Amino acid sequence: MDAITIQLPVLLESGNTTIAASYRRDDPYAVTLGFDAIRPGAEWVLARDLFCDALIYGQAGGKPGDVTVTVRGDLVVLGLSTPDGAATAVFRRDDVADFIGQTHQVVRAGQETAELDWSDTAEFPGVSL
Repeated sequence: MDAITIQLPVLLESGNTTIAASYRRDDPYAVTLGFDAIRPGAEWVLARDLFCDALIYGQAGGKPGDVTVTVRGDLVVLGLSTPDGAATAVFRRDDVADFIGQTHQVVRAGQETAELDWSDTAEFPGVSL
């Protein structure tokens, strides 16, 4: 299996909908959330570890004004912000945990680097890979 895409129910400020959550072996550190139901073509690419860390430790992400993931009981709250505005998406914890579990079936945690294609890396002066 090289990729997965599932539909996740989500609560947004505009109401309930679903988003497409995707993961690909050739981009092993990232998950993509597609918000086509709200705005066609709108996607957020986030580190898989943000969700993993939040599920384990209860919270992950950067300083305010960044991406944050917080577990609150049975819910996972994703906070997104850009210079143009902010949004919050609320998922069921079990749905997020199931999705992350499926991503680990594609690429196990700690094996991400082995999946990267280094052949397309530009040569940097003084650096050898």
